[in-house]
Amino acid sequence: MKIKTRQIVVAGLLGGLSYVMAITPWLGFIPVPTPAGSATTMHIPAILGGILEGPVVGAFVGFIFGLSSFLRSTTPFFKNPLIAFGPRILIGVFAYYAYALIGRKHARPVAAAAVGLLIARLSYESATLFNTKFAKLASAPTSFQQALHGLTANSPLTVILAIVLGAVLGYLTFRLVKSDDAPTAVAAVVGTLTNTVLVLTLIGVIFHLPADALWLVGITQGLPEVFVAVVLTVVVAKGVRRALNR
Repeated sequence: MKIKTRQIVVAGLLGGLSYVMAITPWLGFIPVPTPAGSATTMHIPAILGGILEGPVVGAFVGFIFGLSSFLRSTTPFFKNPLIAFGPRILIGVFAYYAYALIGRKHARPVAAAAVGLLIARLSYESATLFNTKFAKLASAPTSFQQALHGLTANSPLTVILAIVLGAVLGYLTFRLVKSDDAPTAVAAVVGTLTNTVLVLTLIGVIFHLPADALWLVGITQGLPEVFVAVVLTVVVAKGVRRALNR
């Protein structure tokens, strides 16, 4: 496997950017209107490395992301090398293969279907989780909580609402994502979910945390990160390609 000079340069630049983002809060985290309060962008250089220069560069940039997390983290989760490095190295690798395997002709419907199914599934599971936790809320819940409970307690209605929401967002994805940008958008989704899903899964397995708590983190943190990653990756990838091809 030969590494070209350009790949070395891009890997160094994106690896350096990943570290700078890790030590600069306003670069590594973007405020979003969700319970999590912010969405991380530190995985985006690894996605860019994968789709621009291949899986080796993506893996290297992901390793730098993992290294910065391992060295700077104040929580025991990311002091575990398996959690800190494993998912991060795979971000760029999975993003590359998602980008390479989905041709432009099929990328838009695949992206739309993936977003629709993801949103529908997350909506249903979130509603179910809310319903199971409702009894633990305050004895006098707000009218908003009561209204939500009325929706989530009715399983058929919950299924219908989840399907409708998934279909609407899937359709919007198909309309808004251009054909040329669709493979990049799919790669951004795959790379982001690789980080979120594998990190939370390993945390649950190694530290024995409850699944519902991890699911809540995945929803409030993961969904905004997918959206932010798609937007930034598509925009930045265009600019970087133009600069590299000059």
